[in-house]
Order: sequence, then C-alpha cells, then structure tokens
Amino acid sequence: MEELDFSILDSVDKIGKNDWDDLFGDIPESYSFYKTLENSQLRGFSFFYLAVYQKKRVIFIAPLFSADFNIDIAVTGAASKIINFIRKVFPRFLIFKSIFCGSAFGEYSVLGVKKLTGLDGLLPALLKGIEGLAGREGSKFIIFKDFLKEDTLFLDALKNYGFSKIESFPAVSVELGFSSFEEYLKSLGRSTRKSLKKKLKLSSPEIEIKTTQDAKDYLDDIIALYENTYQVGKTRFEHLSRKFFEEASRQMHPHARFFLYFVNKKLAAFNLCFVYKDLLIDKFIGSDYDISKRHNLYFLSWAYNVRWCIDNRLRFYYPGQTDYGPKLNLGGKLIPLFAYAKHRNKALNFMLRMFIPLLKPKQR
Repeated sequence: MEELDFSILDSVDKIGKNDWDDLFGDIPESYSFYKTLENSQLRGFSFFYLAVYQKKRVIFIAPLFSADFNIDIAVTGAASKIINFIRKVFPRFLIFKSIFCGSAFGEYSVLGVKKLTGLDGLLPALLKGIEGLAGREGSKFIIFKDFLKEDTLFLDALKNYGFSKIESFPAVSVELGFSSFEEYLKSLGRSTRKSLKKKLKLSSPEIEIKTTQDAKDYLDDIIALYENTYQVGKTRFEHLSRKFFEEASRQMHPHARFFLYFVNKKLAAFNLCFVYKDLLIDKFIGSDYDISKRHNLYFLSWAYNVRWCIDNRLRFYYPGQTDYGPKLNLGGKLIPLFAYAKHRNKALNFMLRMFIPLLKPKQR
C-alpha cells in the first residue's frame, strides 16, 4: 500500500459531507448524527475524527470521542460491592479518562473505508493517531467500542498491540416480516402472547399516543421524564442535554420520531426513535414509572412500535441494549458485539487482562 497520511479533526464540519457519505454510505450514524452530538454540549464528551489520506484523498474515517469509562459497568454481585466500597475512599477507582474509537451512542460502531481500498497500513495509522490524541487529552485508556463480529476480522489484530478483546453488551434486533400485528403475535410463544394480549387489554382508554418529528411543544416534560429514567438506571454512560433533544429534532429531520404517551392528557412516557430505510431504532426513552407500571406502558409502547413498523413496511426494529429478558421473549434476537481495550501503562494493562473475565455482560 502507498504511504498514508492521517490527521485528527475536532469537528465533522472539517470533513466534506460527500467524502463522509462515500465512505460510510447511508447508515444511521450519519453526518447529521455526528453534527447533532457535537452541537449538543454533552458534559464530559469531546468528539474527534481520524481521517487517513492516500494521495491527499480521504480513504478512511474513524469516529473518536473522549469520555470517562467506568470499568465496572458490566460487573455484578460481590465484585460490584467491593468496587463501590473502595469508591467511598477513592471516588474514581476504576474510572478512567478514555479515548474511544467508534460511535458514542450507536447500536454498534462503524468505520468508514473507501471501497476497493486495502486494509494494509490502516491499523498502524489509526493506532498512531489515537495514541497521539490520548497523550494530548491526558487519557490513559483506549477502547474500540461495540463492533460487529465481521469487523473483528480487521480489529483482532489489535491484540498484537496489547489490546484485550471483550464481549460487549449485545444489540437486539426484531425482524418483522409480517403482514399484520396479529401475525406477529402468532410468532410469539403461547405464554408470552397471552401475557402481552392481557397487558394490552388492561391499558387504559385514557391513553393517547402521538407521533411527531418536532417535540418542541413538549420539551420540558420530555427532559423531566428522561432525567427520571436516567437517575434510576443501573447502566449509565451518556447523560443527554436539553440541547441534544433540540438538535435531534433539527439536525436529524426527517429521521427522528418522538413517540409520546399521554395518560389523562399528561405526558407519561416518550421514545425518541430514528427511522432509516427498513429500520426503526428505539434510541432514548423517558418515563414516569408509577404511571407506566400502572398502565403497562412498556408493553404498550413495544406493541405500538411493532405495529408502526409493520404499517410503514419497516422490516427491523432495534429496541436497544440491556433489559434483555422481555425483549427476547417478544421476538428479539441478540447481535453479538465486541470491544478492545488497552491501558497505556503496561503494568496496569497486565492487570486489566486479569480482570477481563469478570466483564462479560449478563444477557438475561
């Protein structure tokens, strides 16, 4: 391969949209998606892009971001209790300022590669750029986040550079090749089907559902519901800002959809979803848990999303990571994802390798 040059860019605006689309194609984590993230003023996050050039033509783009990584995100039981006890004295124990390669909030990460471009030489250039950025940002930890199994053919070479391979929280996909919601119901197990029908039947007639691309009239309530969900969540990474929801409506048009659930005319829950081709992605949620539990809004929203996909001829529904039990019972299939991690301190990196077996996420 001919000699490659690279640069680290601090804004997607410094990459031509045509170049971006040429390398990534039409995918959910689009040019507009990254503009939304950049403009959202997310606390603790900084976004970068490594561009690799051949003869001054960009042939490879890797989205990067800087953020804290809580290494116990997938640890449960006694190990979690020990970590929490130590943090009473050392609050940042096992929390590392990190450089991530991949999408901050995507269902899985994608690297942009010029078609017909060989991969030889790309990984060394990528690592050199990331190591330099980590040094400038004062980051000790480097993570390649949430890549599909087919990407590991390229990324497994990271193990030769001291990275450990980790099984990530899997994504979930529901395939909806059905002509009607009733046909979807028939595809479920008998007990699941019976339970879902019962919950939908018990839903209050006072529930009203609205779908909109612009939720500015409801933004205050959306933020309150999101904060409520964030505070009770067990698995936290990002903390979205008000600006993010404003930017999603503006930048992500026509892909963004807000599904709003009103109970007695009060907004009780919402889903922010993105629509791409034949795919609906359930991206972010917020809920008043007392009202939601009383009116089975989790299952009502699931049924509504499935109906919406079928009515709009969308074949796939991605309901998000975690909370796998109900999603698998309702027809979801796991999509394995993998990460690669390395501490820049060799001694600590050796200890990380010993800790890796504890990080396998629970899938039920």
